[in-house]
Amino acid sequence: MATITKRSSGRWKAVVRRKGWPTTIKTFRVKKDAEDWARGVEDEMARGVFVSRRAAETTTVKEALDLYLREITPTKKGADSTNREPGRARPLKKHLGDYALAAINPKILADYRDLRLNTISCRWRSKTAHIWRIPRSQRGGTGQDEGWPA
Repeated sequence: MATITKRSSGRWKAVVRRKGWPTTIKTFRVKKDAEDWARGVEDEMARGVFVSRRAAETTTVKEALDLYLREITPTKKGADSTNREPGRARPLKKHLGDYALAAINPKILADYRDLRLNTISCRWRSKTAHIWRIPRSQRGGTGQDEGWPA
């Protein structure tokens, strides 16, 4: 059952607690938005399809790329990856770094791709796809979500 309370700041806090599921909390400016969100979360939990999006909503592309470069790149074979990947990630950080991971959608990626295709060779595509798959697989995704590049 969800609990909706008004905070001293005037915002509304929705808390969803259900046995067998993590407590989920989010704040809203409008009470109706809080109620709608809580109802949606409860419905997903009832159907067994709820996935917490908290990490994706609070982690930026820049943070994810920094984590990848710090933890994944050193484990790859050859010094080539360690030397080249920071340079390959730099344009991604510049253009997409401020976006939350949850905000990235196929249109944003297509716009970025088009921008890059006008400025450099197409070789960056395979590295970009790998950068997206690794963090996604670590957080339980398949890396093959509908509408996303493979």
